[in-house]
Amino acid sequence: MKLEQLKKNKKTVAIIAGIIAFSVLLYVVMNPEKTEDVQVSPDKLVQFDGSELEEKKDGKLVWKLTADKIMIDPDTQIIYFDHPKALIYDDDGTETTITSPKGTLDKNKKIIQIQPKVDAVNDKGDTLQTDGTVYYNMNTRMINGGKVVMQRHDKTGLEADAFETSANLDHVVLTGHAKVTKGED
Repeated sequence: MKLEQLKKNKKTVAIIAGIIAFSVLLYVVMNPEKTEDVQVSPDKLVQFDGSELEEKKDGKLVWKLTADKIMIDPDTQIIYFDHPKALIYDDDGTETTITSPKGTLDKNKKIIQIQPKVDAVNDKGDTLQTDGTVYYNMNTRMINGGKVVMQRHDKTGLEADAFETSANLDHVVLTGHAKVTKGED
């Protein structure tokens, strides 16, 4: 019987459902979640001077990070660095060094964030410079960021609004106003 009553009152049920949906939407719009910039209190941080962190996989060094100062937030497990120097080791043996004034490591997201001005160089002589933030994904072992200028050891110049590259700087994807110039040997 109730099913028959619902069928007869479809219009009423639809109007009630619409009112409930509109009320939920109105509540969400009128009471947005507060998004605050995360400010870490220096009093909460555990500080180490002149320390280093590293990751090994199958007994091989994947990356090593040294810094003048390393600070850990015990609540979030986010690690903050002053003047970090990241050494990233690729499977082919190439070693890439990335330096900057500041950086963070989020162990949960497996991301190292290196803040501008960022300079990178590998042992082949390839260089990367950017005034934007650079991200190293520990899972994919890829480096990406914003506006970049790269100089390859074969005198090839690369510029773009954004980039993604392998850890050894040899597989590069450029996006937005990309420019590639081939130098003379």
